[in-house]
Amino acid sequence: MQALKGLVVGLTILIIVAMTVIAYGLYRKADEPDFKFFSFGGEKAPQEAGQPAIVPGPAAQPGGLPKAFGEVMLSLPEGCVIASVTGDGARMFLKIGPVGGTCERVIVVDASNGALLGTLKVTP
Repeated sequence: MQALKGLVVGLTILIIVAMTVIAYGLYRKADEPDFKFFSFGGEKAPQEAGQPAIVPGPAAQPGGLPKAFGEVMLSLPEGCVIASVTGDGARMFLKIGPVGGTCERVIVVDASNGALLGTLKVTP
């Protein structure tokens, strides 16, 4: 009978400790979304096929501004113009036109260093 009481007390203590750890984890996760109890060095989640890679934002200087990368030369075929420019903070998307012509494409540029990441061209 004493052994059974000891087992019940021991399991009760384990349940209380587990509930405390879970509550602490929830509190930390709410405060810091990237919080993890365990960090397994070098392990990264495999990226799903067809999903674009996440590129870190521009490298910031102490003042919070991105570093300047100077002048970047972008050569376009004759008759092609930059129709629009959009960005997501880490990349710039240059839409080249006119629409429907051989020039139609999107050029992706790294906003932190001006490097050409790639060109998206649709052919019929």
